[in-house]
Amino acid sequence: MLGDSTERTQEDIQLLRNMGIPDWLLLPTVISPSEKCELEALPGLSDRLVQRCRDLGFSNFFAVQLAVIPVFLRRQALYDTRRPPGDLCVSAPTGSGKTMAYVLPIIDILSKRVVTRLRALVVLPTRELAIQVKETFEAFVKGTNLRVGAAVGQQSMAREQQMLVGKTTDDYPGGQSRIDILIATPGRLTDHIKETRNFSLQHLRFLVIDEADQLLNQSYNDWLNQILAATRPVADKCDIPFSFKTDKNGVPEPDAIAPNFLRSSFELPQTDVDLAKVPTVQKLLFSATLTKNPAKIAGLHLTEPEYISVQRSTDTEQAPDYTTPEGLKQFMTVCSSDLKPLTLIYLLHHFNIRSCLCFTRSTDSTRRLQMLVEAYEARQKDHDKIVVADYSSELAKADRKALLKKFADGEINLLICSDLIGRGIDLDNVAVVINYDVPYFMDKYIHRVGRTARAGREGEAYSLVEKQEARPFKDMLRQAGHLQQIKPLRIDHKKLEPFEENYNEALSSLG
Repeated sequence: MLGDSTERTQEDIQLLRNMGIPDWLLLPTVISPSEKCELEALPGLSDRLVQRCRDLGFSNFFAVQLAVIPVFLRRQALYDTRRPPGDLCVSAPTGSGKTMAYVLPIIDILSKRVVTRLRALVVLPTRELAIQVKETFEAFVKGTNLRVGAAVGQQSMAREQQMLVGKTTDDYPGGQSRIDILIATPGRLTDHIKETRNFSLQHLRFLVIDEADQLLNQSYNDWLNQILAATRPVADKCDIPFSFKTDKNGVPEPDAIAPNFLRSSFELPQTDVDLAKVPTVQKLLFSATLTKNPAKIAGLHLTEPEYISVQRSTDTEQAPDYTTPEGLKQFMTVCSSDLKPLTLIYLLHHFNIRSCLCFTRSTDSTRRLQMLVEAYEARQKDHDKIVVADYSSELAKADRKALLKKFADGEINLLICSDLIGRGIDLDNVAVVINYDVPYFMDKYIHRVGRTARAGREGEAYSLVEKQEARPFKDMLRQAGHLQQIKPLRIDHKKLEPFEENYNEALSSLG
């Protein structure tokens, strides 16, 4: 249920305050990941969007949607120059439905717009993630006249410019846009801010930073400051050469033109509020592992922020900093490094594991492990054989796309991969995740195991821990309040014996 804060002691809170962490981040609104409701039970969304959810096969809203969508819909005006909309930070398990939590309310609010302007910008760390989010927006804008675009470097700069602004021969002081919603990677976005004539963020209403921790950990040519600067232009333009609706006094209606231009272009009644100082862009941060770094938080320049955390309740005084999906079962087995490949093969066949992602630490180890498992499976009977492939950054984009489709269709049973797809890629059919090489950092562990048990389903995660890694791995889990969620799995050597002959032959065949 929704609550007032995580279960920290007053001493904990004061210590964190002394470290510079603000109260809004220390005292979030908490909701259990098991919470859900029927589509009609969540007030505020339009009947059209609720029906669209039903048409796409959804019957419930999950915890993150239940908590976040009503907060969005409190402020439904396109622009409000008298009060800021209030920024929102959301921490929720990967696979819990964060994307729909912002897609639906953004579409609902922007569907009331009259003039096409770039009003929603979603920034993601990778091209694959951006394309996935674009597809989600496109699925739900059906039935509206909203237009969605992507700037991810998939097309040439000239083609993206045509999609974004059309002709670039004339100057438009207020900018020009052929789309309402833009999904972008930071590098390509900064290219357009610098180089694309008439590309403007001056009308922006929503700035979504998805996978926020990963983005904030990388500079990408100072992308964040460039975006924030582009949303706060100097209001010195007097001519706005595009049509807009006005009221009876000749003042433009709020959705026709951005507040940054209102005062400079028209004589408006004076108020006690300086329009130039009222933020109109609502920043929305989403991550499974939201940062608590004071410097990074300050760099976001958040206004009246609210923090929502989806996490399990706990009997301990210290609530876990990381939350995994409700239906996830986690196991760890400690083994010697020389027996780790054989232990993997044992798990795959003993538990009849299919539809599995197996994570390694590097591209090289991904390829080597794939070759070994493939050599082992060549010695199996057809009905027992596991089809394996490796997925890494060395593959061409078209090859990666083809592999994911085969995996989704069940033609590939085991996909061995580096952390390239540890974040965000939505593979609905992942039943099991195996950490062949355990990660050194907790956020990476959370993102890996979150590839399964998505959208209310069940899933399993196994970690193969080498003996020398056992203590630091357990310490990492313990410090994150997560150790008690992982069950030990003991595999003695006798259980491995039936697999040894074919395994040794496979090793010999690889030299």
